[in-house]
Amino acid sequence: MAQLVVSWSIYDDAIRVHAINRVGRRKGRIIEVEVVDTGERFHGSARRLERLVHRLRRSSGELDQVPAWTPGRTS
Repeated sequence: MAQLVVSWSIYDDAIRVHAINRVGRRKGRIIEVEVVDTGERFHGSARRLERLVHRLRRSSGELDQVPAWTPGRTS
């Protein structure tokens, strides 16, 4: 079964988040966080990356917007 990889930007397009959407029984998860200017990429557990993205969105004031991805969202 194929899964859909999605990407979106946060923090005024300075950071790009890459994730896999939920398909079937598999849970969606964030797989990578990239700093656009330097090209530096952060990997780790899905839970750790979700907490990092949540903190970044909160600090940039983006929590009042509709999220681009959620773990339970279907593709």
